[in-house]
Amino acid sequence: MIAISYRREDSTPVAGRLHDRLEADFGKKNVFMDFDSIPYGVDFREQIKQTLERARVVIAIIGPNWFGGRGKGNRRIDDPADFVRLEIATALQRGIPVIPVLLDDTPMPQVESLPADLHALAFRNALMLNTGVDFHHHADRLISGIRELVTDATPAPPKEIAVLDVKAAETSASSPPEKPRIDRRKTIILLSAAALLIVGFAVVDWYVFGRATRTQKNPPVSLAIATPVPMIAETPVATAAASAPATASEASTATPPGTALAAVTPWPTPIPPPPSLAPLPTPFNTVITVDEVRAFVLEHYRATERKDIESMLAHYDDLVDFHADGRRDKAFIRSDFMTYFQRWPVASFTVGDIRVVHATTQNTVTAYFGIRFQVSDPAARRSKQGRANEEWTISKSFGALKIISEKETVHGDTPSYRRSRRY
Repeated sequence: MIAISYRREDSTPVAGRLHDRLEADFGKKNVFMDFDSIPYGVDFREQIKQTLERARVVIAIIGPNWFGGRGKGNRRIDDPADFVRLEIATALQRGIPVIPVLLDDTPMPQVESLPADLHALAFRNALMLNTGVDFHHHADRLISGIRELVTDATPAPPKEIAVLDVKAAETSASSPPEKPRIDRRKTIILLSAAALLIVGFAVVDWYVFGRATRTQKNPPVSLAIATPVPMIAETPVATAAASAPATASEASTATPPGTALAAVTPWPTPIPPPPSLAPLPTPFNTVITVDEVRAFVLEHYRATERKDIESMLAHYDDLVDFHADGRRDKAFIRSDFMTYFQRWPVASFTVGDIRVVHATTQNTVTAYFGIRFQVSDPAARRSKQGRANEEWTISKSFGALKIISEKETVHGDTPSYRRSRRY
């Protein structure tokens, strides 16, 4: 089941449109959105828990008035009995996937602005939902993401199965019993297996007993013949007469008189080569310094000013958490940059101070910094300038820095708003 969480005074019309779209794709019984339709006298906390027990995913619709009320101390989201807070907190506690859906230019809630039991919501990958002409396009993206999380929730009607079973029973009752037939295919398989076993036993018998017979007929090979020939030193040959008299034990194995004897040099014992003194390969340095991050960020924006897409793509990992678009590959990022350059052929950037926060692992950091941008299209006689806040997560693999997550909050001159690399 797909549960929709929303605040009535914030997003009722959009929640109703989205509810109809989800019903059309997943079925009426698999979409639920009226959490607050609870009978009187019932503990609404327990009712929400029971409802979420059947949920496979929760859609949290967040509009400009999602917090409810005004001011830090007068917000409905801070009330422990608030329906929206209970719905999302219960889903997070039970490990149910929660998809934040941001309406139009609504920014993602930050950790410091949320109650403690909703902190995990700030780290969920959000989806932008335009309430205007792009509504159905964005809704299609949401439906595609939901399908990755849940399987088809529309089972086959049980009545059809029952009808089929009845028809099968009627057919079996009306038709006369068939005589048992021998399965020719099984018979062929069994006969083939038996033939293979007979051939196998014959091969084993030939190999074992034939080898024993060949071993008895053929004499053992002389060790003297099988031993490698030792090296013969180039020394003068001595005769048997000049040799020293042999002992009684040596006389039985002595060579016949007149046979030439040669001095034999013992077979040299191979000396193992000395261990290699070459140094082991130095592992890649995975520690990321602030200077590296600063140079990396500046080079990225210089490449953007040059419209050097290849250099820009080299700064990204194979899969990147790219703005509000979720996990994307380099092909998607390339297309995004090409669209951006077509819209703004001329662009310049000024990078502000960069704050680097190291993660628990030494090869990952998060960089926070602001930029000033000025973009224009001379042919269309239009231009724009403003500022943006950047949040990059950077890792170091094989000695090179790579962007694995990139978030951006863009502020135009008037008013402030949030978009994804469109300015």
